[in-house]
Amino acid sequence: SLSSLLSSVNFLVTVFSVNFEKGCEGTSLFVWCIVVASFLLLVSLPVLMSALMMLLLDRNFGTFFFDFKEGGSVLMYQHLFWFFGHPEVYVLVLPGFGVISHSVLYLSGKKEIFGYWSMVFAVIIIGLVGLIVWGHHMFVVGLDVDTCLYFMVTTMIISVPTGLKIFSWLLTLAGSKLVSGCLLVWVTGFMFVFVLGGLTGMMVANPVLDSLLHDT
Repeated sequence: SLSSLLSSVNFLVTVFSVNFEKGCEGTSLFVWCIVVASFLLLVSLPVLMSALMMLLLDRNFGTFFFDFKEGGSVLMYQHLFWFFGHPEVYVLVLPGFGVISHSVLYLSGKKEIFGYWSMVFAVIIIGLVGLIVWGHHMFVVGLDVDTCLYFMVTTMIISVPTGLKIFSWLLTLAGSKLVSGCLLVWVTGFMFVFVLGGLTGMMVANPVLDSLLHDT
């Protein structure tokens, strides 16, 4: 965790040092994705480190952070873990989005991806909303109705910027003389699998359906 935290600081300082001199205009989408992923790690990793520290204290030094018999809360561990666990999904996939954006530009032969600033804001929104949707992993633990509704709505909201990225990639490729080869197959395969997974994610964002399908 500490090494990832320091790497995130390194990435952010490097990017901001360069872009303060040159400006953000024309910055690679891959760089934007790395910045947002590093920010997510900076926010979520300390929470995971705290949860693991409390767990070690419970097991080895007799504290009761997560022991419900002594007044602790088992659910607190789940909240702390998933507050890290869900942003970690975007930490892994955002650099992949950046690679796909570069690949789409190469395949289309264009200088700029369709809707550049829309793509930038989509990446930022994915990062910000990704920090506040961790509870959809916990629909079956007894969360109250209002809390489930909040996490359902925020989870569905995140589909908007991710869908925008798919449309931007497709519109960038539209009307271009595509470079055929393995890269084209890989990019189209990624978009197909990503859309398929996103549709299933939209379905299980519903707490009722999620309760039926959880752990199946």
